[in-house]
Amino acid sequence: MTRATSNVVLLLVGMMTVQLAGNGTYARYVAVGFGPYLMAAGLVLVLLAVAAMILDVRRHGAEAAADSPHRAHAHSGHEHSGGVHWFLVAAVVVIVFVSPPPLSVSSVGNIRSEAIATVEREPFPPLPGGDAPEIGIADAVTRAARDSTDSLVGREITLTGFVVRTSNGGAPRADGSLTGLDLARIRIVCCAADARTVRVHLSPEVPAYPEGTWVSVRGVVDPVSSTPSTRYIPTLHVRSVTEIEAPDHPYAPR
Repeated sequence: MTRATSNVVLLLVGMMTVQLAGNGTYARYVAVGFGPYLMAAGLVLVLLAVAAMILDVRRHGAEAAADSPHRAHAHSGHEHSGGVHWFLVAAVVVIVFVSPPPLSVSSVGNIRSEAIATVEREPFPPLPGGDAPEIGIADAVTRAARDSTDSLVGREITLTGFVVRTSNGGAPRADGSLTGLDLARIRIVCCAADARTVRVHLSPEVPAYPEGTWVSVRGVVDPVSSTPSTRYIPTLHVRSVTEIEAPDHPYAPR
């Protein structure tokens, strides 16, 4: 592949990175916090590509003035095919024109549940005020296992996620059930390759929604159900369920 083609590929990769960072699509593949860094990296690639093109044009003009058959023959010997460049071009085309969707319930079977790093108890900040404040599933799971102030005890909260079959390695839940439904979100720490699910178990009275249905659930988390036998996945005693549309950014915050 010639230098000119390499520069075009570099420019395309840079422009693609800027586009993904600018329209928010990058959040399907990497953590949301990486957006500014991707934008900066994309702009750097674009500037490098443009600078290389300008230098090549100037160099070509200087060489053309003093060109010779020997010089042309010597130069042509350094042009090698670069298969990796074409893979980059293919990747750009796929991402720009066939943008893969974010991870969803169809990926859950290949994604492990996120484990609690430590169960050492400590005081957590109070829950937001109001009637059934909305918090993240990860926050609810962590509070159930570690909050020494028991902020979840008897407090109605609202959680949002998608419905998925319960995951407990075949072991009984704290409520004795072997099956049922969980409310889950997918969380990525760095990129989609390290995705994990964060989830709570839903009490049996919840309607049998199809897997992947997005719902907003009001209920009370039972911290006692957050034990090693349940892999610290607590049970949410459901008070009400509302089916909703999938959010624009479906991943759980870091």
